[in-house]
Formats: sequence, C-alpha cells, structure tokens
Amino acid sequence: MKYKALGMAALVLMICCTLAVSALERQTGVTRYHQHLSAEVPQETCACDGTELCTHLPIIRINTGGQEIPGNVIRDENDIVVGYTTTPDGMAEIVVTLETVEREGTWHHASDPADQAAKALFRIRGNSSRSFDKKNYRIKLVTDETASENLDLSLLGMNPDNDWALHGPYLDKTLLRNYMWMNISAEIMGYAPDVRFCEVILDGEYQGVYVLMETIKQSDYRVRLSEYQEGSSRTSYLLLLDNAEDDLAILDNYTWYTHQLEFGENTKTSFQILYPNADNLTREMADYIARDISEIERGFYSADMVLGRYPYEEHINVESFVDYYILQELLANNDGFSRSTYLYRDVRGTLHIGPVWDYNNVLDNFFRAFSWHGFFLANRSWYGRLMTNERFVERVIARYRQLRRGVLSDDYLDDYIDGVIQYLGPAIERNESVWGYSYNPFLAGNHGRRLPDEGETILSVNPSSYRDAVARMKEYLRTRAKWMDENIETLRQFCHPSKTASERVE
Repeated sequence: MKYKALGMAALVLMICCTLAVSALERQTGVTRYHQHLSAEVPQETCACDGTELCTHLPIIRINTGGQEIPGNVIRDENDIVVGYTTTPDGMAEIVVTLETVEREGTWHHASDPADQAAKALFRIRGNSSRSFDKKNYRIKLVTDETASENLDLSLLGMNPDNDWALHGPYLDKTLLRNYMWMNISAEIMGYAPDVRFCEVILDGEYQGVYVLMETIKQSDYRVRLSEYQEGSSRTSYLLLLDNAEDDLAILDNYTWYTHQLEFGENTKTSFQILYPNADNLTREMADYIARDISEIERGFYSADMVLGRYPYEEHINVESFVDYYILQELLANNDGFSRSTYLYRDVRGTLHIGPVWDYNNVLDNFFRAFSWHGFFLANRSWYGRLMTNERFVERVIARYRQLRRGVLSDDYLDDYIDGVIQYLGPAIERNESVWGYSYNPFLAGNHGRRLPDEGETILSVNPSSYRDAVARMKEYLRTRAKWMDENIETLRQFCHPSKTASERVE
C-alpha cells in the first residue's frame, strides 16, 4: 500500500481549502479543526505485511463480549415501527469495551495497543437509520461495569465528554455529507458538533468507515448554558424539534396546542426539553420555557410581525436564524425546522436556532420532496412568519450573497469535496469491501434504498458506484446553488404587501 503519493496529490487541494478557511476565521473568529486538512498523515509506506487492517485513519475497536446490541426496530404487520429491541432483562443499552488507536502521524493497525480504553454503554441509535444494515451507535463512556459514573474522554482529539454518536454512512454513498456540512456549518454559525472520520472494528469484524460525532447537549464544550439558580423564576434551556417521543418532556407551547406544527398520520412534531434534563426539570421550569417560546410565537403569528412592529430581534438571535435558513435551503434539507432541529436560550441572551444536526439525507440523497428548484423552508412554521418581515428577508439575501463569495462558493465546495476524498483514500475501497453490495438497490433492503417517483426507475435514482454518488451530489449542489443565485431576491415575494395584505390591519 503506497500512500506517500496520496498525501502529495492532496497537498494542493488542502492548501486551497486551508487558505479559504483561514480567511473565514479572520472574519468570524471561529476556529474549526478540519481533519482532512489538519491531521498528520504518515508519508512513508508502512512496513507491515498487509495481512491486517492498516490505515492512516483512527481506529475504534468495540468488544461486546458476545452480547446482542439493543436498539433494532420492531415493526408490526404494516411495517410500522412499534418499538426497539432490548436486552433479555429489558435494558436499552449494554456495557462494552471501547478502545481507540488514534496517535497522529503513524499507521494504525487492527492489533495495535490502544491509545485510550474505557467501558461504555452502547446501543443502536437513530430514527430511520436503525433500519439500515450499517448501524449507527450511541456511546456513553462510563468508569466501570456498573456504569454508575460517566467518564469524560477526549476521543480522536475532540473536546472531552462522555456522550458520542458513531455515524455509519449507508444511504450516503459519498461518506461525506455529515462530515463536510458539520464542519462548514460551524464555519458559518460558530458551532456545530465536531466530527472525525475513523474505521470501526466490532467484535473483531471490520465495519468500514464511520464518523465519530459530538452529540448535542449542554456542556462547556458544546452548548454552553448558565446553570439554573435555585429559586430563580427563569432557566436556560435546550430544545429539540422532532417527532414527539414519550420519554422526553413535550413543551406545551402556542404552536403545539394550536396545532400549527407539523402533524401527520404517524407523526406529531413537537418541541421537547433536553435541558434542564429530566432529573432536574421541574413543572415550574417547564411552564417558564413554554411561556417563553409561546411569547415569541405569538409575536411571529401576529399582524405586528407583518407590519414590522414586532421587535423579534429582541427575542431571537437573528444571525443564527438567517444562517440556519440559508444552509437548510441550499442543501434542500427536508428535515429543516421539522426534524432534528435544536434551539437554545441562555438566561443572559436571546433564542438561538442550532446547533445543526443530521445532514445524511441532504442534497437529494433520499427524500425527493422537491427538486433542485423552489424555496421549501420559506413557508414552513416559524420561517413562514419570519419571511413576512422585510428586514429579515433582506438580511437573508445579503448574507447569502456574502457566503456565496466565500465558504459556500462553487470553487470552495468542489475543492472541499475533492480534498476529503483524497484524504480518505483507500479507506473508501475498504468500506466498499463490506458495504459495496448496497449500490445494488435490490440488495440494499427496503429501508436502505431510494424509491423512484413516477417516470423513474429504481436503478436511475440510486447511485451505481462511489464515483457516481459523488458526481450526483456535486451536480445537485451546483445546480441548486445556481438556481438560488438567480432567484434569491424572489424571497421578497413573501413579505410583499400583496402577499400579506390580509394581515395588514392597523
């Protein structure tokens, strides 16, 4: 295996991307570690005999001791998810041993001594991804077998914590979407979960390329919020907008009880309280959060919003809402302000939207709710109301133009994609040695393939190779961006008096 040439071939691409990132950091003050740009890659050929895994990527080894991993979906006769598997004694997680081989600048092998080792609570995680052959996992580091205390570790160079997500790209044949767009989102918005590519070995079996990701939670290194002061009438909070789950506290806010959030036959979109967590959340705290969100919503849905008299800038961090909108719209993220959407507010400040989460299906990867043309988020929930305000629309247009000259430019994005592919190198082929069959949609499973729309075939809508998957993603991104370049000013239609006339009542 000769990787010296690989590293040199990527050098020019890496320099171009690094210069662009540095320019962005000077503008925003944000520093983001991009693994494919900054990780030290060994330049000499490895002297091993090639009989075991040899990689420049970090390795994560997980040993379950023969236990079945809980968290698989249970479906009824109509293929509806009715629950998830547990251990024989009804537990949702098992205790495993986790090891990393991660020291930079050296080749990593399956049998190398561990750089870090710990016990961890382990289960399958996700929503639709639980049905994929290549599973996603939740990792909770603990001090020992009893799992009585959490253990914070700095895994793969990321900030120390105990809670992690191990994302296994399966639908995303490029392997790139979550890695790329978490990093770029952080450059734009200031923070997004940190990410690292790695290769995973589970109970001695090679599992392919994964992305280790920070989860979204309140902590000094993730979403930093002021802790609740005993006796205070206010609290900082972190919310998740998603399908209602029984084990999370559903917020009884204005758009929930007036049914203005998204409701469907099998879904009920709701705000759910993540912080304060269930152990510390009181009824008084929940009521305060519901009142706070409802006050903002009533302003959004009032005539004052249309007339420009509602001071929404005093309640929300406008920059975060603008940047979130641009990212979701450009990437055509069907989950935008519907699923996997986080919001937080510190008692010292305004309501932020973010951090972003779950880019697995963006850029026409799975859901075809719309094609490359059209604005889909401009009519959805809160954004449908924000877009009635001229000041907000003008900020979106100006910010979009600015980003398209920098981190969202065609050249920057093309170079970024090519640079990541160069960095992954032969890991792509190793991943395909396990999961390459999924290019055949007839073998990928009912929930692991894209289904055709009328006039299409199942072969035409699913990529046939890695090269094809990357080409499709690049083409969609470039076409989508070109359409937005040509049509971004038409967002003014949403705040034009002819659109909002029925609400313009003095």
